Formats: sequence, structure tokens, C-alpha cells
Amino acid sequence: MAMAARTTVRLMPAHMRFVNGVSRAYDDEFPPELRHLVDETQFTHAINQINNTLTDYWPCLFCVCYGYACCVCTGGLSLLCPHMCISDAEQYARTLIDRINHRPCFQDVGVEWKFVKRCGRSWIEISFPNTNNYSKKGSDGGGSYQKVLIASPASSSRTTDDASPTLL
Repeated sequence: MAMAARTTVRLMPAHMRFVNGVSRAYDDEFPPELRHLVDETQFTHAINQINNTLTDYWPCLFCVCYGYACCVCTGGLSLLCPHMCISDAEQYARTLIDRINHRPCFQDVGVEWKFVKRCGRSWIEISFPNTNNYSKKGSDGGGSYQKVLIASPASSSRTTDDASPTLL
């Protein structure tokens, strides 16, 4: 069964990043690609909750400095101290994102949030279904926001990394 094509928007790290790639906060600017689906206040509330959760569980400056400063002497074991706090922050952020995905304002329109961590980098992905009619709420079609999808993942013969359309 063919999966419906989805567009993805990435929210990149906005603050300090630890060696495992997790950032203390992510970009909180409202992506224009979401204007036709989600109210800006709903987006702002959700991303602020995620950023506040990460910040609340982020280790103190002393702990991070200790981890990096003593890294050479301890063979990297000193990084375990801040890593414990940061892994808690990541776990709580993932749990919060699961709750955000179940909110009616996002679930009803097919918007899905995801925390992605790969190769020492991380970001938040917001994906939503592609539609032929990209118009703002309350718009009669004149001057509406439009987005063109060049290739859908189902019909593409490119590699998997290039197959999904990503807006950066």
C-alpha cells in the first residue's frame, strides 16, 4: 500500500549542543509551511514547552565545564556526569513530543512532531501530509500560500536520503 507523501520541516539547534548531538533548545521561529494547518500560537506553545523541558533538565554550567575540562585526564569518563542529565532531558522531550502529537490541533490535520538524533547532530522534524490545496485558513484563494512538491517519495527512484522532500 502506498504511503501518502509528506512534507518535512526541520527545526535546527539554536543553543549549546552536547557531544551526543542533543541541543539545549531548538529554533522557535514559526515555519511558513505550517500556516495553512496550524495556528502560530499552537506551534509557539508546543516548541516553547519542548525548549523549556530541555533547558530544565540540562546540566548546570559547572557540570558541563567539569565534563569537558577533565575529559583528557579521565579518558572521557567525566562526560558521563553531564550525559546523565542530558539523556534525561532527551527522554522527557521525547515523551512531551508524543503528547504534543496527540493534541487535537496537530492530530486532526496530520501534523507529526519527531525528535531526530543522528551522527552527533539532532533536530526536530515536523511532517505533514501534502495536499493539492495549500490555502490559509479563512482564505478565499486569493493571495494564499502555495507550496510545490517536486517529487513524491513513492514515485521517486532516488536513494532514501534524497527521496523525502525536506525543507530546511
